[in-house]
Amino acid sequence: MRKLAATKRNDRAVYLFLGVSALALAPVGFVSAQTVVPTNAKPLCAVSPTTFASWFASGKPSLNGAVNPADSIKFPNQNDCNFYNWSAQMFLWLTSPAFGAYGSNGFVFTSPIFYNVSGAKNGKRTYSQNQPDNPLPLLNVRAAQAGEHGLQLVTDKNGQIFEVLPASQAKDGNSLVRNAAGKMIEIHRIEAQPKQKPKFFDAANKEIVRPKAPKLDTTLALRVAPQLAQVTPEETKSFVQAFEANGKVVFVDSNGNTIEPTQGQAGTSGVLLAQDQSLVYYATMVNDVYAYFQTGTQNGTFPAGPSGYSFFPTTAQQLAPVIKYAASKGSNLPDRVALTMELKTSWIDTAGLPALGLNPSDFITVKTTVPVYNRSNPKLWIPTGQTKPVTLAMVGMHVVGSVAGHPEMAWATFEQVSNAPSSAYQYTNVQGGTSSVPQGQAGAWAFASPKATVYNIQKADFKSAPKITAVSGQTISPSDTMLLKAWGTGSDAPNFVLENTEVISSDSSVLTQMPKGDVRANYIMTGATWTVKGQTVQSNNQIGTNLLNNSTMETYDQGINSQSNGSNCFSCHANGSQPAGQPANTAVSHIFTSLVPLYPKS
Repeated sequence: MRKLAATKRNDRAVYLFLGVSALALAPVGFVSAQTVVPTNAKPLCAVSPTTFASWFASGKPSLNGAVNPADSIKFPNQNDCNFYNWSAQMFLWLTSPAFGAYGSNGFVFTSPIFYNVSGAKNGKRTYSQNQPDNPLPLLNVRAAQAGEHGLQLVTDKNGQIFEVLPASQAKDGNSLVRNAAGKMIEIHRIEAQPKQKPKFFDAANKEIVRPKAPKLDTTLALRVAPQLAQVTPEETKSFVQAFEANGKVVFVDSNGNTIEPTQGQAGTSGVLLAQDQSLVYYATMVNDVYAYFQTGTQNGTFPAGPSGYSFFPTTAQQLAPVIKYAASKGSNLPDRVALTMELKTSWIDTAGLPALGLNPSDFITVKTTVPVYNRSNPKLWIPTGQTKPVTLAMVGMHVVGSVAGHPEMAWATFEQVSNAPSSAYQYTNVQGGTSSVPQGQAGAWAFASPKATVYNIQKADFKSAPKITAVSGQTISPSDTMLLKAWGTGSDAPNFVLENTEVISSDSSVLTQMPKGDVRANYIMTGATWTVKGQTVQSNNQIGTNLLNNSTMETYDQGINSQSNGSNCFSCHANGSQPAGQPANTAVSHIFTSLVPLYPKS
């Protein structure tokens, strides 16, 4: 069920920074554009040949060869390069053909040591162990990035990120609002200006008089996010409420004023399509160490700390009880040195790739089934209840895992080189000077048309799941996508050139040492982030590439430019109201408390 074909795109030399089109690299018949990694970056984070060879199970690089997991227990934790190179090794391990204890079919990350995590239903998620003959379960289009309380996000023009509380709705989809008398009234028309209180009008076009000090209504949100009951008054400042009437949506903050969202942000579940009309499908997985630790914690085998929270294991001592617990259930945790891992992957149908000038053999692929939609209405796609078998190509992967000294986990992301153009960027070259790379434009990408001029405009959402609906004024269609922070750091950050150089040098050293034809060489790391000394997430303690997004997963959460605004992994995966300076707890993982344990409490 796997395909690890030798790629036709072997030449990894860099042309883009010399001003030569990447189209020159493509074989005849495939004219896709590529993101190419500069090979002349100052080698700040280069992986030595000896170290690189040691990653492989055979002791030397081999074509599509098996790679061992990085030893997260012995993680050096000395500098940024440790994190970037850990991420690179983990990606190569995860996408290795299954070997040894991982079986003989599929990849390591589709082997039975990994568990697929279902979407939330009534606030609960379930595990399903991956099976070698059917590595991925039925996939669905994804909901947009969720915040730390499990709610959707919206970003305002200043780059501030809010979680969106849904408002109660009438049968026709219009929102309900409480009037001064405490009665819920359906909104039929909205007048709103940024930083002013909106005006709501009823069916008779009469303004609905609201209470003098309207509060955010959490009634509906509590049903899907019970943890909101514990939200402090200070935390409510990070929420807005969404009100809709006849297709118009406004977001109202805790002061009752309208915020101005970034263009394309609908505050709902964004749906992304590739240029060939393929929907993007998503899967979330965790490894066996995560699954047994979460199960033992939820069942009370591993008691929580004094604060009521638990902490992902980062040492051999902390891992020992997890190993013992797993053994009692018949598992020896063959990947135990990897510690706890969480993955998110994104996929598109391979059927339309050749029409885009893309070679399916340049992608990691799996076979699975996806839902079939009736697409006759360009503004509303309705599931038929049927599924179809497909071969899917992986276009993105988030690699997340705990390492020594970092219970908040390291958060890294990888993209296929033909996904989308990147913003312009700079880095330090081997001569010590600064090289500049222009914004990527030429050629056909999976998620951007050759003549695109406007990017990252959301066109479809999943707010009426399982139906797909068009955003107001749009049709359900591909949007042109750009990675706005090429290497995960805003271009106005003090050390953005340094961070770019570190990531590029790590990528370049790995890619140039990969055997020619290895399909994994068509994926690049665009950054990784973590916190100072593994502390609870704060706005001022995030290290590495701290404006990190994946063009296929956070497409519409990147902000409006290549500078400072936009989201980051920790914009969503935070620790709530935990005190600063303390170790980060398992709240950084949204799925931790919502997952039904593997085994019932004994």
